[in-house]
Amino acid sequence: MKKTLLSAAAFATVAVSAVAIAPTTSEAIPAFARQTGAACLSCHFQTFPALNSFGRAFKQGSFTDVGDQALVEDDNLSIPAVMNATIVIRGNIQKTTGSKAVYNIPLETPILVAGRVGTNSGFFVEFANGGTGGPVSVGNWQFLNSFDMGDLKVGLGAHNSAFGGSAVLETSNVFGQHSGKLGGVNLSAINTVGFTAPSLAIAGWVGNETFDVQAGLIAPSAAQGAPIGGSLGQIIRAHYFMDVAGFDTMIGAGIVAGNAKTYGTTVLTQNTTASVSAMDLKFVDFQMQGDLNDDMSLGIYGDFATTADKSVVAPVAGGVATTNFYGGAGKYTGFSLRAELKPVHNMGFGVGFSQSTATPTVVAPAVAVATKTNTFQVAAFYEVYQNFELNLIYNSAKAKTGILSKTTTTTTLEFEALL
Repeated sequence: MKKTLLSAAAFATVAVSAVAIAPTTSEAIPAFARQTGAACLSCHFQTFPALNSFGRAFKQGSFTDVGDQALVEDDNLSIPAVMNATIVIRGNIQKTTGSKAVYNIPLETPILVAGRVGTNSGFFVEFANGGTGGPVSVGNWQFLNSFDMGDLKVGLGAHNSAFGGSAVLETSNVFGQHSGKLGGVNLSAINTVGFTAPSLAIAGWVGNETFDVQAGLIAPSAAQGAPIGGSLGQIIRAHYFMDVAGFDTMIGAGIVAGNAKTYGTTVLTQNTTASVSAMDLKFVDFQMQGDLNDDMSLGIYGDFATTADKSVVAPVAGGVATTNFYGGAGKYTGFSLRAELKPVHNMGFGVGFSQSTATPTVVAPAVAVATKTNTFQVAAFYEVYQNFELNLIYNSAKAKTGILSKTTTTTTLEFEALL
């Protein structure tokens, strides 16, 4: 029972949304804490939303574990006696090179509903708005089903979100919804190439405390109900977990291939209007998380991503052009490395570096000139409470194309409270 409660708490704070440079990554939600009866940080590494082993187990269990919360049960019925929800208020002050500070207060105020649907099924839905009176809509959603087969969990799930194309069962903290409060998502090569662009996916998976593998179908989806048509890309994603010198260590890899077709000419790619969107991405990621002593913990994260040039120039004016949904028109390679240190129970610091090279597609006799971008970032967070944090992130990106270079710095002070 104790293990069940701990594993349930692990996902007591789940992701909500990701925004470019602003450190608004996926968040913890007290809705899960209410269901499990355990504190949000019981099963997160350093701070939410980064998962530890118990968090991974809770997600593999499709958000179904409960603690002392009463259930309404009958034949083919097992739901919490109350609907578990979370209200979030998030805002920031952001200053970018060459512009005045922007006050996004609030930046967004989503309502999140999540938890157990039945014995083997769980869900997460975000009802989002744009801050001060913006229209309410369904933002991100996930639906998971899993069953026990010996010591394995076998499942089927779907999502429509900006959590990353592998969000059906993503258990890495390197990118996407679990990438942490220190702006790690800003550095990740997997994120930069566009893997966390809005997408729809369905996948089957199998896993346990040592590994998980998912395989499924994926398509770009800029909005609910986008006409994705009759063809989807394919995705395979795997993680392997092990202990290395006392550190919870993960090595992962992912492949996205194929095409996503639409009816008509819907804007699917990042740079062109097309009826066919090529999907080509290969990546690896790793992480090490552990305690240095009773009060200090360290996390190390890195990734590498590459895309092929799938661009096809339209032969005549008004013709259909094809490009790669990941990386746009051209070829991309990139890597990142970052470390996050938590020296005391409610404060942490991060430092990281990333480098990427993007080579655009051009029409002869033009010559492609690659853009190389080096990004350096430092960050800090302070937990007022487990569900109320302050975050400060400084990001400096230097992009060089040929002999021309430009450096852009962004400083963000963010607050976030969850009820």
